[in-house]
Amino acid sequence: MHVSHAPLPVRAPVPRQLPPDVAGFTGRGTEMAALDALLAQDEPVRIGLIAGTAGVGKTALAVHWAHRICGEFPDGQLYVDLRGYSPDEPLSGQQALEQFLYGLGLPGQNIPTSVDAQTALYRSLLANRRLLVVLDNAYAVTQIRPLLPGSRTCLVLVTSRNGLSGLVSRDGAVRLRLGLLPNEDAMALLRHAVGAGRIDDEPTHAERLARLCAHLPLALRIAGERVADDEYSSLADVVGDLSSERERLDALGSEGSHDETTAVRSVFSWSYQALEADTARLFRHLGVHPGASFSIDAAAALLDRPPAEARMRLRQLADAHLVEPVARSRYAFHDLLKVYADERAEVDGRFDDGQAALRRLLLWYLHTADLADRALLPLHRRTALALPRPRHGVEEFADREHALAWCEGERSNLVAVVRRAAAIGEHAVAAHFPRALWSFFDLRKLWSEWILIYRIGLESARVSEDRDNEAWILSGLAVAHYDLEQFDRAIRLSTQSIVIRRVIGDRWGEAGTLSNLGLVYRRLGRYDIALNCLRRSLSIRRALGDRRGEAGSLSRLGATCRDLGRFEESLAHLAESLAIRREIGDQHGIGFALHSLGATYEQLGRLDEAVGCYRESLDARREIGDRLGQAANLFCLGKVLDRVHRRPESQRALEQALAIFAELESPQVAVVKDYLARRTGT
Repeated sequence: MHVSHAPLPVRAPVPRQLPPDVAGFTGRGTEMAALDALLAQDEPVRIGLIAGTAGVGKTALAVHWAHRICGEFPDGQLYVDLRGYSPDEPLSGQQALEQFLYGLGLPGQNIPTSVDAQTALYRSLLANRRLLVVLDNAYAVTQIRPLLPGSRTCLVLVTSRNGLSGLVSRDGAVRLRLGLLPNEDAMALLRHAVGAGRIDDEPTHAERLARLCAHLPLALRIAGERVADDEYSSLADVVGDLSSERERLDALGSEGSHDETTAVRSVFSWSYQALEADTARLFRHLGVHPGASFSIDAAAALLDRPPAEARMRLRQLADAHLVEPVARSRYAFHDLLKVYADERAEVDGRFDDGQAALRRLLLWYLHTADLADRALLPLHRRTALALPRPRHGVEEFADREHALAWCEGERSNLVAVVRRAAAIGEHAVAAHFPRALWSFFDLRKLWSEWILIYRIGLESARVSEDRDNEAWILSGLAVAHYDLEQFDRAIRLSTQSIVIRRVIGDRWGEAGTLSNLGLVYRRLGRYDIALNCLRRSLSIRRALGDRRGEAGSLSRLGATCRDLGRFEESLAHLAESLAIRREIGDQHGIGFALHSLGATYEQLGRLDEAVGCYRESLDARREIGDRLGQAANLFCLGKVLDRVHRRPESQRALEQALAIFAELESPQVAVVKDYLARRTGT
């Protein structure tokens, strides 16, 4: 049984996103004082920029200082790794912005699609709040500007290898250039890692070790850990080994190589050469992972060994400081180490071994996403994956909550994984991802990622002439554009899907797309076309014996009839839909059907029956954990209770609705507050 260790999807009103503080942080007193001065600034937006070479300790300084002063920012801390120097594609400003909006508690369906609208919403949420925003590993100002608050109550801290002159000149950032550690600080770091006694016993060799590491904190930490693990060797022996490794790399390196670069590579190589063979193989394979972090199960798929062995190998890599733990059962590379892992794969590994590992990883993501999809919406019709399943790491989810947590935890990797599959010609894999991620995207409404992954999958389906997946993806894209109220595009995509489905004889798919198309025409007020689509959909589904689909078509027919004022037809369709959903145990659909019945009863003035339906719908949505649906039910319930003069109950329902909307930071907060104000006459 797969139990994800990613955090459960709780919408905390105060984000606490900083990585763990740096153990054994030493020195940088002058730089810390310079950062402290930012707190006293009275600028429209306070921005600090830590710039310096790779491995010099920019992230460590930023994270350590952020932890030290986080009490100054009681409304929370936002953090993102922009991956500006990763071998894989950096995070765009818009992708980071969506992560922040989600981290601030905004449901996916309430996040606009354009970067301008997202930026405006982000700045509104941060206005007059005291938040610290840490933007790590930026490579360009374009990544940063959408993430700048508009309030002087916030502070932004950026790290980059670039000087980012535009951020300084146009946005008023205060730049702090971070140099190599002074000798005293380098020795203090080694004392912490190795132990004061060994350093003081061989001070000359300790200083030589620091010079071989070019006084770079990253290299010093790795070297110090290696020395600490080898208690029977003298520092002189260790320095001799490292000197020999450096000479070897100097001979292999290009003319004019930077001293710092050679120092880092020599320390990496020194640690890598000491690894067990299978641990070294995992290190090389991890270099092909396209995302920012990876789980133990992903490592198991890469290594083609059980998760228990992958966990042990990852601990060995972490002990050697070649990977870093970033959360429970998750690890990440420093970007320099990812480059080095790729380098070792080219030198030490076989091409076919690396390609096989990458394919296992892609298939692991696909099969695990498919299992999550089945846990999230178990009654949704789907076909079995025909692609091979990796031997290790793919496990069933314990429940819906853990499936959703896995999707959330891997969210930042999913686009990169699908893009990599398409880039290396694994089009069959890329074309299947949209189906495997349907439930997650439909529940979370992450439209930009939804549309991007579906478009990559669509192109792969067309390249591989997979007409079934092409039709399915077109229909799913139409739903996303419907949600975004891009109705003409939704109609065009749905129509293309229906044409393909008729050619290949996919009646199930045709009925589903017709139902979706009817929903679009209903929103446009073109009720005759909507009814025609929905009736055709219903006829096909009944002929196929598709009970869940039949209930969906009936529910949409009932809502359309309500819009037309044909209330008795509406009630008949909705009652039949509800009966089917109860018969097949579709809790998700039961909540929708009852809410729609309540709306029809409300318009008929049958308010007691409306109250009963809204209450039952609320119970169903509570059972499946649909917080936004609960808030909508409570708001409708509160308004109907008001009309029947049950004021105390109405007040409780409205206050509960307001509390949930506020917890989710939904725009509906303003709507409920306005209703409450008019209700009380204030």
